[in-house]
Amino acid sequence: ENHNQHVQPNQVQEQVQVQYQVGEGPTCGLIPIGCKARNVITQGLKWNLDGSIPLEFGGLVSSSNRMMDDTVVVYTSDPLVFTAEIIKC
Repeated sequence: ENHNQHVQPNQVQEQVQVQYQVGEGPTCGLIPIGCKARNVITQGLKWNLDGSIPLEFGGLVSSSNRMMDDTVVVYTSDPLVFTAEIIKC
């Protein structure tokens, strides 16, 4: 398996377009970088985040979510990486 990664800077809302034509998805993840990601809100995932639980190592890390829509919306207050599985054809 391969993975595609996209770094989200802090205090941003980003729309991630799922690239099914290149074999991206459906497994994805949200990984905090260097510090706790306190307010992470998503749309378009099987298990959407509502900002109530921070993402952090030693706590919650969303490493095995699933993209359910063609566009995934991510709002984050702190830096994180959005990862997506690349399925070999």
